[in-house]
Amino acid sequence: MNIIPFIYFNVKAKRKKIKHNSINYFDLVCTLIIFLVMFIILASPKRYANGTIEGIKLFFFSVFPGLFPFMLLTKLLTEMGVIVKICSKLDKFSYKLFGTNGLSIYAFIMSIVSGYPIGAKIISDLYKKNLIDESEAKKMSVFCTTSGPIFIIGTVGSVMLGNFKYGIILYVSHILSSLLLGIIYGKLHKKETNFTAEKRNFVHNKPKNIVGFCINETINSLFVVGAYITIFFLIGELLDSLYVFKFIQNLLSPVVKLIHLDEGYLPGILYGILEVTRGAKTLSSTVTPISLILITGIISFSGLSIIFQSMAFLKEAKIKTHKFILTKFVHSIFSMLLSFLFIKLIL
Repeated sequence: MNIIPFIYFNVKAKRKKIKHNSINYFDLVCTLIIFLVMFIILASPKRYANGTIEGIKLFFFSVFPGLFPFMLLTKLLTEMGVIVKICSKLDKFSYKLFGTNGLSIYAFIMSIVSGYPIGAKIISDLYKKNLIDESEAKKMSVFCTTSGPIFIIGTVGSVMLGNFKYGIILYVSHILSSLLLGIIYGKLHKKETNFTAEKRNFVHNKPKNIVGFCINETINSLFVVGAYITIFFLIGELLDSLYVFKFIQNLLSPVVKLIHLDEGYLPGILYGILEVTRGAKTLSSTVTPISLILITGIISFSGLSIIFQSMAFLKEAKIKTHKFILTKFVHSIFSMLLSFLFIKLIL
């Protein structure tokens, strides 16, 4: 018996074992941060309990009523299979425009009508059913994850800004920039497109109890969204109580002065990076062309709260978080440029 291979594999196994038992410093830092957060919450339980309750209230009384019907109906449309056959007629057009099959048109329309995170959920469902591939899912995540008219025109435009016309400008800038980004991304990744002129044959398995199945799936998805909203509401309270936002504001103050931007916009920008609604509300306290442009930017970026809500679904389509965040940042830049042009032309 040759003992050399045995010694080699035995040493290799030991090395693997040592590596497996070694400390992951990133996980260690995260563990320490979690313990620190727990300690801070325990130091003032009433304040953070109230913060959590406010997050839950926001979800159940504001988000849930508007999101539930759209999420359920889009799930039903996907599971019934009819929309798949209809969208196959749009394959050629969609591949030329975005480098994706015709179902991306359906996902885009549902996203711009329903808002976050409907588009992400549809992409996830289509990928799990093998109706789109990994490359198509990535491309669709660029332009099929948008906010909707109820939030942008209704809440931000009509309520926060007090002007329906402002809401229209924000919405059109947001949607057009999303389309533009989708076209550019599709052209840059054209080599990844696998399209044949032959008719695609979709294999569709409809659930037996389709209504019950869709309701169950929708409720589970909504509670994931609710959990993220509550978590980020609590994070916002923590950052406020530790004066983190104030510290960052003071840190960025020289940069803001250098580009001749009013420091009063900084709190809204910082809040918007974390949570879009709070950011938009803070910026809308003073209605100026700059505040409108910044609001458009944070809506398109969507805030970390909505990004992580979307990633709860997009992870299933093998989309990486850092790439999705980069995409939302570019979307934000495009939408601000478009809103600047519209404001110059209209207002």
